[in-house]
Amino acid sequence: MNNNIDNLLSRRQTKRAGISGNAVQANDRIELSKFLAEHFVAFDPLRNHLFHPEHAHTLGEAETQSAKRVLKRLHDLNWIVPGKYRTWRPTNLGDSRAYLSGGWLEELAFCAHEAAGVDEASFGQEVEWRVNDVTGKNEIDVIARRGELLSFTSCKTIQPQKSQGKNTTLRGFLTETDYWNIHFANDEGRALLVVTADFYDEMRRNQHRYPELLARASILEVSLIGLEELHWDRLVERVHQHWQQS
Repeated sequence: MNNNIDNLLSRRQTKRAGISGNAVQANDRIELSKFLAEHFVAFDPLRNHLFHPEHAHTLGEAETQSAKRVLKRLHDLNWIVPGKYRTWRPTNLGDSRAYLSGGWLEELAFCAHEAAGVDEASFGQEVEWRVNDVTGKNEIDVIARRGELLSFTSCKTIQPQKSQGKNTTLRGFLTETDYWNIHFANDEGRALLVVTADFYDEMRRNQHRYPELLARASILEVSLIGLEELHWDRLVERVHQHWQQS
């Protein structure tokens, strides 16, 4: 039996279901995904305004200035249009809403896996599993394979700044990612959490802002990639390292 994602998943009574993300489209707009990653601090207030206007009624003057390049890029694509008094709204053109609200990070991580040299990968992948008489489903952001080794990536777009309760939120993301490896690869695969949280405090000699999270990730053997490592070359390098860990 040839090794592929489906055969490896079947060992855990799991199979891929539904339609995965569009790989051709992800590669076609990789430059936009890189751009949003590099400008995420400026993009995030706009993202919040576009998709949660009940919390962010307008885009502040300072935020508008900061997001100038992002606004122009997305407006040129006709993905956003201006409203009254520093407001913007999404046009919902094609899948632009899903992409801007978080899909771009999945596509970025998927393309980084391809660039790091995996044998097979898909993103936005639903899997269906069975344990005894119970059937369930999960959506895995990126699932990839090298040889007989599977990797499961969770991608989370959240505010970069540290805030009350953020450590608990990140710990939940970490647990979910580890669970995927345990459930779908018998804890013999790889787990990677890619998140837009700012992990390093540059004012304090790049101390990690979440040392407890880092310790948990080390114990669980989950790789962590934060905002500072989303720049393309560094991201590909970190994804490659993720595959090399013992």
